[in-house]
Amino acid sequence: MAQDTVFTFYTYSNAGTPAEERWKPTGIPDIFFDSREEAQCAVLEMRDDITADPEIEWPVMIVEKVLTVPISQKSILALLNDGKCIYPKLRSC
Repeated sequence: MAQDTVFTFYTYSNAGTPAEERWKPTGIPDIFFDSREEAQCAVLEMRDDITADPEIEWPVMIVEKVLTVPISQKSILALLNDGKCIYPKLRSC
């Protein structure tokens, strides 16, 4: 059998948010990226937008590396049948 595929993505989050809260839906679209650089650019754009309003304080943000669980028939079935989030591994970059 071929080796299961693992994918790497990048995202960002508020450094003050506990890990278990970071995976709840936020309503913000397009927060996953192919590269660390793309995620950093998105954070910088967001910072510029937020800091343009002097009444809003910019929180410390972190860029995170996301590794998926190996994509296999078992992991896809778990997602389809159980609807459970398969928690990726996180690492701050």
